[in-house]
Amino acid sequence: MSTPVTPPERQPDRAPARWPWQWAAITALGVLAFALGYVGFRQHALAAGAPRSPLDLLYLTIQLFVLESGSVAGDIPWSLEAARLLAPVVAGWAALRALAVLFRDRLQALRLHRLRDHVVICGAGRKGLQLVSDFRSVGEAVVVIECDQGNDNLAACRDRHAVVLVGNAADPSVLRRAGVARARTLVAVCGADGTNAEIAFQAYHLVRRRPAGAGGTVQCLIHIVNTRLASLLGSHRLLAQTDDPFEARVFNTYQNSARRLFQAYPLDGPGLAAGDPRQVHLVIIGFGQMGQSVALQAARLGRYANGRKLRVTVIDRAAEDRQASFLGEYPQFPTVCDTAFIAADADAAEVRDRIAEWAADDGQHTSLVVCLDDDARCLSYALSIESRLGPCVLPIRVRVSRERGLASLLATQSDAACGVGGGLASFGVIQRACSRTMLLNEELDVLARAIHEDFVRKRRAEGRPATDPSMQDWEHLGYDLKESNRQQADHIPVKLRAIGCTRTQPHAGARPVSTFSEEEVERLARMEHDRWIAERRLAGWTDGPKDNAKRTSPYLGDWADLPDEVRDYDRLAVRGLPALLRLVGEAVYRVGDQAEADPGRE
Repeated sequence: MSTPVTPPERQPDRAPARWPWQWAAITALGVLAFALGYVGFRQHALAAGAPRSPLDLLYLTIQLFVLESGSVAGDIPWSLEAARLLAPVVAGWAALRALAVLFRDRLQALRLHRLRDHVVICGAGRKGLQLVSDFRSVGEAVVVIECDQGNDNLAACRDRHAVVLVGNAADPSVLRRAGVARARTLVAVCGADGTNAEIAFQAYHLVRRRPAGAGGTVQCLIHIVNTRLASLLGSHRLLAQTDDPFEARVFNTYQNSARRLFQAYPLDGPGLAAGDPRQVHLVIIGFGQMGQSVALQAARLGRYANGRKLRVTVIDRAAEDRQASFLGEYPQFPTVCDTAFIAADADAAEVRDRIAEWAADDGQHTSLVVCLDDDARCLSYALSIESRLGPCVLPIRVRVSRERGLASLLATQSDAACGVGGGLASFGVIQRACSRTMLLNEELDVLARAIHEDFVRKRRAEGRPATDPSMQDWEHLGYDLKESNRQQADHIPVKLRAIGCTRTQPHAGARPVSTFSEEEVERLARMEHDRWIAERRLAGWTDGPKDNAKRTSPYLGDWADLPDEVRDYDRLAVRGLPALLRLVGEAVYRVGDQAEADPGRE
């Protein structure tokens, strides 16, 4: 089983560097002071009737910078007067800057020793720099650990007044220097999953060995791309302890971006009714980490009321190798989706022609997601495809890493053009997918937590023991179970669209839906079962007697083959959707103006 490795990232939005500007100013003022001094000494000598040689004037001017030659008799020209004041200031400024550089390490060590409740960020790529900016913007003290001394982002981190340590973040001595045991938050966003996991374990042991009462709880946020490693790490006994002052949590910015993509731009558009004959078709250009996350999220969501499987087509130059790696990790993906991998250059004429054919096919609801490795290339490709389509409507979603620059070109389009219909729209922006607010406040988990708490209440009423792993508080719930709740929450909008409903905050003048009809409940329950099967299949579950440890279940078959008591679990879950959404301050509404006699209205 291969473990994808996230490539280093070195193209962040950077604030202007401060120190180079200061040295440029020192140099410019030094030249000005020298010129004024030279001219001033020459004018003074001529006025006194005692001309001096150029070497004498040069020597006297240099001495101005060390306060040795400024005292002269007689009338003093304005140029010399200015030089006598400016030269010592320039010299002092330069000396202070030089001393700061010479003693920077010592001053930094003193600062580190005094830090408490600070933030330690391991990795100074684009994600790391974004987090530095976010935490510094609210006044948090930040320490950055980066192994590459030549990383251009280090200057930008220092410019944001973060303390920078150059070294291996998985080295306990480096973590100790960063004061991890005294920190409030540790974020591991290095390029490799294995490195981030090792950082978490080393930090765990440092916190465990600190003296009693030496600090509060250290929250460790670990960026892990490989879902199997995330599952193993999230359930590891060292990180799942409930009585330790160390709280670890796994996150994945690629997965966050994919979630946000389909929240904003659903693949099924306004929704597919039970009798809709169309097949939802997702075309992915480029199958790196972002493309794979898009495919997985689409597969988890692609359970529609018409019962047709999601179709996923991947176009990538290295499609054969990436197919082998991806299916080695998710061998049951082809059972969840109709899957095709095409090894071709995305710019090839035949590829563009096929995309145009798919867009024109009335039997498909096609969307194009461009996940190439460069923002400019992504946008230029999307624009070229859009121009080739002519009257065809094709939603095109473009992966861009930065909020500014190229992404702003897409933001200028109207909401109508970038909504559920055609047009270009961007996603994957690091500022949204890897931000302080998202990491600490768990924006994506509000509804998932409510689903879990509702589940616990119902199972407790049935007598399920509190020792069951699924009955734990959200903070102590295993990674797999948290992810299951997240995926169930992700699919709620798909279900609501299938019956002509939507979710939003309650508003005056509209009556929310409190119950669904029995026909709607049955339809949604089937969709929930299909979603659950996709979730389990992608997580490696197979048919067999119920055994959580072996990941086998007898309920991975068709809806019609399920025992009625098992189907009732799905019916109960979908019946409770209006009440569940009320727990998070939202309500279910029918799309459009329904008749007053609608039995689903209050």
